[in-house]
Amino acid sequence: MSQAAFSAAIIGWHDFYLAAAGASAALLGLLFVGVSINLSAIAAQERPDLRARAGLAFSNLIYVLIVSLILLIADPEPHGIAIGLGAVAGIGLVRTVRGLYVSLRVQHRWRQRLPIVRRVGWTVAADLVIAWVAIVFYTAADARIVILLAASVLILTIGAADVAWEMLVQVSQEHRLS
Repeated sequence: MSQAAFSAAIIGWHDFYLAAAGASAALLGLLFVGVSINLSAIAAQERPDLRARAGLAFSNLIYVLIVSLILLIADPEPHGIAIGLGAVAGIGLVRTVRGLYVSLRVQHRWRQRLPIVRRVGWTVAADLVIAWVAIVFYTAADARIVILLAASVLILTIGAADVAWEMLVQVSQEHRLS
């Protein structure tokens, strides 16, 4: 695919990534407020699972914001976008696996571990797709695969909202019981 065709294909997704950047920034702000209100419960030394969940939600939203901003660069060039997306995917995978380790270490029963693996599994899948898109952009400059990137952005956004909501509900319930 030529540079002009690549740029035109990416620019065709401008409105989607503009909306994704705005939505992720707004959700990030709301999550920050929600965590701040419940900071003592989430930051407690005995609750690394809650910190890991908050970290996963924050990370997912930050990655959506960064991916969106990368795709909003004027006159997009395939290698530059690929390097940016590859960095996001690499950092995302490392951070997610670290968070998974912390969360699984705290939960000793398999029944309690399954929801953690489900939540993190979607994030890992989205990060792997972002990595795949980065490889395709770098090697073939084929912008038709950008639809997979859009799917990853949606998965990360929905995953962040799911994790954040579940975490805040759990903190609220525990706060009521004490």
